[in-house]
Amino acid sequence: MAGERKFVKEKVNRTLVKEFLKKEIEGAGFGGLDIQRTPMGTRINMIVERPGLVIGRRGANINKLTEELSKKFGMDNPQIEIQEAGSAASLNAQIMAEKLAEALERGWHFRRAGHSTVRRIMEAGAKGCQIIITGKLTGARHRVEKFTQGHVKYCGEPAREVMDNGYAKAKKKLGMLGIKVRIMRPDARLPDEVNINQPTKEIKEEKAEVKEEKKEVKKTEEKKLTDIPGVGPSLAKKFEKADIKSIKQLDDMTLEDLASVKGIGEKTAKKIKEKLKKMINEEL
Repeated sequence: MAGERKFVKEKVNRTLVKEFLKKEIEGAGFGGLDIQRTPMGTRINMIVERPGLVIGRRGANINKLTEELSKKFGMDNPQIEIQEAGSAASLNAQIMAEKLAEALERGWHFRRAGHSTVRRIMEAGAKGCQIIITGKLTGARHRVEKFTQGHVKYCGEPAREVMDNGYAKAKKKLGMLGIKVRIMRPDARLPDEVNINQPTKEIKEEKAEVKEEKKEVKKTEEKKLTDIPGVGPSLAKKFEKADIKSIKQLDDMTLEDLASVKGIGEKTAKKIKEKLKKMINEEL
């Protein structure tokens, strides 16, 4: 159990660090973070919309954050790296959730704010998005409002893989509003999306050859034994007794095998083979 407790403690610590940084850089457009342990210390990579607010004048804010992380959470040599969201901000669920919360706090009507956010996300190239606002929106009763557009996955492995989730809270006079934003990224690939590669020139030629061979075999199979010049009903009956029912079977037989058929001598077999070969060549 000692190992499991260690993992749980580590996960709880990472969640607390995330909540702490999210609170400290409020207003800078927090878009998520990634914590990595290295031999040199702990690297924290943060995605923000406005990096200047996080860094501060001459790096004052970021130095303060580094000291607090070291004291409060006991991190070994924390190194904070700031990454600007840039044009991808509209596809970051956490940033869009915080922007929506800010708009609601400024007095925007929830429907106007919801539809505006959905439109901005979809115009950025998202395959789909969903916004859920919960709380006392217009009266004393708690409500849930959803704004959905495009393709959205709700459960299973695809939902975990292709959906980006963001959460935020808006403080209103009637109480707190919970905001959840779910975005399907433009590069998301679903299990039912299959690419069909066009056949190459070699494969096309090979298929054409196989098709021609099948046609030739079919033509040969359609012909009767009596269609061979010099093979009458009597010879055909002898072939049938020997279980030779098609021209293809006759063509596949060697001269010796044909001559060994009861009632067919070597001379007759040789004539039949010659006439059969001539007939096939004329058809080709």
